[in-house]
Amino acid sequence: MTQTVGDSADARQPSRAASPPTSRVVSIVELLAGADQPSLTLAEIVRQTGLSRATAHAIVGELVEQGWLIRDPVAGTFGVGPGFVALARTAGSADLLNRWASSAAHQLSDRFGIACFVARRTSTDMITVAAHAVPAHLSDGSEPSPWFRHGSRIRLRPPICREFIAWEPADARAEWVAQAPEPTRTRLRMVLDVIAERGYSIERMTDDHVAMVEALSSLDTMSESLRARVGDLLTELSVIDYLPDELDGEIAAVTVGAPIVDATQRVVASIVACPNSTLSVGELDDLAAATRSAADGISAHLA
Repeated sequence: MTQTVGDSADARQPSRAASPPTSRVVSIVELLAGADQPSLTLAEIVRQTGLSRATAHAIVGELVEQGWLIRDPVAGTFGVGPGFVALARTAGSADLLNRWASSAAHQLSDRFGIACFVARRTSTDMITVAAHAVPAHLSDGSEPSPWFRHGSRIRLRPPICREFIAWEPADARAEWVAQAPEPTRTRLRMVLDVIAERGYSIERMTDDHVAMVEALSSLDTMSESLRARVGDLLTELSVIDYLPDELDGEIAAVTVGAPIVDATQRVVASIVACPNSTLSVGELDDLAAATRSAADGISAHLA
């Protein structure tokens, strides 16, 4: 009989088992991922889950293949594998990051009276704005820039988002730099080294900065060839960050970004202060130190 909206609660009880295969996988994962759960043999898994041996064998085999479980060849037992552990750690970090990001962004914004946001790395080549804060005197009731809104996505493409790349392994840095036009690659390499040493990136303030970021963020709507050409042109037109001997006198800075790292010391997010003005060297140093401190505070919660 097909159940309808008007069926009784008792009749709707079986809806949890609408996907029996999924329920079987979940039962095995929950069994082996339980607190202080020792590794189990296939026979023990069958006994505790009530599944047939053939079904349990098939599920366990696939979970081992995907890295969610690992088999001890000597004892013949199964336990949680590196794939599941990595996924659980990522999910836990994302939850903690979201919990602390808004507080950190608002504290930094209140202290300096400027807009701030936290960007979280959501894939190998994409970041997403996880939280943002705009002081009252800068808010006119209009919508913030599209690249600044909560949930906005920005591709990790040269030259932006450098604080996510500066601490990457050499091969990952080289791969990222290789996406930039040839004339800009030498400066990009130098800038990444500088960012890794001083602990933060600086986005130069230009009249076209916001337009450039918005354009880079919208390149996914273009064809592959046009996306590459437009991205290269935008990169060539920009002056990338500040090298040490360029930090003199008045510094025109639109953003200062510091990395947030997880327990593995991988950069998973950044907190970005947006002065969007000209600062003295001392003012820049104060803002950069506070931004780094805010990033370190979030990182401590992810450790």
